[in-house]
Amino acid sequence: MNLMTKLLTIGLAGLGISLLVSCSTGDNEALEVRQFHLRDIKLAGKEAQMVRGEQMYRLRGAITMEERQHRLGQYYTVNWKNDHMGQGEMKVVMDYQQAATGSKVLRMSRDLPADKVSGRVEFHVTGESYRAGGRVLAWRIRLLRGDQVVEEKRSYLWR
Repeated sequence: MNLMTKLLTIGLAGLGISLLVSCSTGDNEALEVRQFHLRDIKLAGKEAQMVRGEQMYRLRGAITMEERQHRLGQYYTVNWKNDHMGQGEMKVVMDYQQAATGSKVLRMSRDLPADKVSGRVEFHVTGESYRAGGRVLAWRIRLLRGDQVVEEKRSYLWR
């Protein structure tokens, strides 16, 4: 291999590594939101194994049809990071609007342990709340330290 080929190979490898590093977003984010809508108790086919796995996880332990129906709804998994430990009480707050509730904003919140650097909380709109209110149309999830918003994620339709 001649010198020019070696330099080209090293340069391309360095470019590839720098592209990978620059494309890795989310490392600085304090909030990451993952959502799943469990619409049906019938499991997805083998071709959709990721969806099937999530369905099985959400339906785990539900034996009767009534229990399975009660699990239908929308699930929001929030991964959070606290980069400034010990600087006040923290909590994750979810504001949302459902199809049948019109413009009424509903709220759920979870207090976070002060001694933890990171963690996961879940919000879910299931059961009677899901049957009566319908699906979630818009949502906003905020990480709060005291009254100050550390970070916020929102759906496209949030006003």
